[in-house]
Amino acid sequence: MSLFAKFKNKLQKTSNFLSSNIINSLKNKKVDKETLEELESILISADISLDVVEKLLNSVHKLKSNDQEIAKTVLEALSKEIENILKPREKKLLQENETKSKILIFVGVNGSGKTTTIGKIASQIDNNKKTLIAACDTFRAAAIDQLKNWAVKNDNDFYAGDTNQDPASVAYKATEKFKKENYDYLIIDTAGRLSNNTNLINQLVKLKKVVTKINADNIIETILVLDGTNGSNMIKQVDIFGKELDVSSLIITKLDGTAKGGALISIANKYEIPISFIGLGEKSDDLSDFSAKNFARSILNLDE
Repeated sequence: MSLFAKFKNKLQKTSNFLSSNIINSLKNKKVDKETLEELESILISADISLDVVEKLLNSVHKLKSNDQEIAKTVLEALSKEIENILKPREKKLLQENETKSKILIFVGVNGSGKTTTIGKIASQIDNNKKTLIAACDTFRAAAIDQLKNWAVKNDNDFYAGDTNQDPASVAYKATEKFKKENYDYLIIDTAGRLSNNTNLINQLVKLKKVVTKINADNIIETILVLDGTNGSNMIKQVDIFGKELDVSSLIITKLDGTAKGGALISIANKYEIPISFIGLGEKSDDLSDFSAKNFARSILNLDE
């Protein structure tokens, strides 16, 4: 299956909702005030924010209303505008021929899929690269066990501290090991954080400072993992984590299980934070590099 085919297949919940409703709204073959109001309602229902909806409707408003294939023309116009919004956010997290060691710190709220995402990303790292995975969620034994299972499966080295140990101290020890033993990648898992809990956010800030202090020469990425089924609620998480932790990349999971995929467009429009991966299922290869064009065309059920 091609990457585009995977996007189209896995984003069906959003695409079925959007394309069928948009086509139905254009049954009178005209782009008039009533049609634009219907389109506005449909787009908002897919968790696309008002500022983005306004941009999308502007692209439709310019179309000739006597077009015989107006539904397809509207879908194409929307797709192009969505792609324009998303394109600047494309960024690969795992670069081919990476020459510098890299530290990846994963953050996000409970249930966003951080630990599973780490396992999937580790499985995509070149086998020639030496990878250390560190379990800094010291409060949940199940999280440590899950991460260890992924490390074993991917033939990665694994580091964990004691139960309830200060996560920053675990990160410190893992980072020392990373430097001393010349690893190519250090992947750090953190506890699920309630984004309104200042103390827990501060704990993450402390962890990142510790890692940064002893690794000034290495590339350090802070990756926020978001649950796509949360729709527009993801925006608040990006706001808080982005501000406090200088998030450098976003990964949006579970997009195959929601009709609220439009929220991704709202995030891309509001924040200048790259989107590196999107989760399109439970298998390891269902974590795909983000593609603006594939996403834009897939959620509107258009061909490649």
